[in-house]
Amino acid sequence: MVPYLIVLSFYVTSFLLATVLSTPMCSELVVPVQITANNAVQSLRNSRASKILDPDLDTTGLLALLSSGINLPFTSLIEGSYDIAGRYCEPEVDVPSRRNTLQLLAHPATYDRNYWSGGGSPGFGFDGDMYSWVSYASLQGYPTFAFDRLGNGNSSHPNGITVVQCPAQAATVHEMILLARNGALPFPRNFDKIIFVGESLGSLVGNYLNVNYPQDADATILAGFAKDWVTVIPGFTFTAGLLPALGVQPSRYGNLDPSYLEASIQSGVEFLLFYGPNTYYDRTFILQDYANRGIITLGEAASGALVPTALSYKGPVLVIDGEQDTVFCGFLALEFLGPGNCGSGPTSKPALTNIIYPSASNYTSYIVPNSGHCWAHQTNAQMGFKYSHDWLSGLGF
Repeated sequence: MVPYLIVLSFYVTSFLLATVLSTPMCSELVVPVQITANNAVQSLRNSRASKILDPDLDTTGLLALLSSGINLPFTSLIEGSYDIAGRYCEPEVDVPSRRNTLQLLAHPATYDRNYWSGGGSPGFGFDGDMYSWVSYASLQGYPTFAFDRLGNGNSSHPNGITVVQCPAQAATVHEMILLARNGALPFPRNFDKIIFVGESLGSLVGNYLNVNYPQDADATILAGFAKDWVTVIPGFTFTAGLLPALGVQPSRYGNLDPSYLEASIQSGVEFLLFYGPNTYYDRTFILQDYANRGIITLGEAASGALVPTALSYKGPVLVIDGEQDTVFCGFLALEFLGPGNCGSGPTSKPALTNIIYPSASNYTSYIVPNSGHCWAHQTNAQMGFKYSHDWLSGLGF
């Protein structure tokens, strides 16, 4: 655990500087959480397929493992204490009604907290703040906490099959929300409103949060998300070339167990996550993304394959996808089939996702034009940022 006095002194220093600088003032924090969650039964670990789990696992073996995990009941109780690292930012614009409204930002698979600020700290991402959700939110007066999900970035890396699954991820968010609402360290004060914002796997985690803890988030924004994607998983695995990370980049990930996976085909990742090279995204930025790419666990992929219905969640929900999202609006995620197509109007994929939020006080969908799965790193990112924050403002947040 990071000593709280060090974290607090760093935060206080940053807060004082914020009074004289016109940028969001950010502090690197570590949030200790103790979780209890019902993960998929451990037969995922004990299945015959999992016996081939080793550093030389190929994509065929990986698909066997994934198929052994899909449809498992979530009845395996897991408990543990973990550290969740993240970046807390005070906004540069003071809006009194939003001082105690915290945005929790959950990144996609193969990224970390830097996804939300253009690949670097706010103000230092690619092309400044062009791709920074954090900086846009700062100008609207929202504090943000962009965190490395369990098993990612600087957060704890427990077993990637039995522990790092979507229910456990949601449990870590639940514990952070309790701390934030109570103003417990390392959070600086009580936050009376929580807005959960996810992208891709971060959105799958947010959906599990709303299923298991329907009172936690006052509002939910799910980017790169829809009600189903299971048919895409085999093609995604092959196209991205997912393999044990310790074999792909042993210098970075050699200390992880083989259930932590990393993409190994740059062109495949580019096809899956983005649309319109050098027209609707800057390839220099995307190549930087790939060079700094993170990981996904086998447990996350298997537990996130099917998207449950959040029957009891009553807050407002915005689902926002790129028009050509290949992951959630595609079919098989194979390059020769071309990009995805989310459709338009009431029959679009994000609009039809309202079926899994039957009790939401407001369900809204929006499609970012000429954009792929990770639209926040494409040229129309600001359109998505603006729509999301206008939606929040219109609902009184």
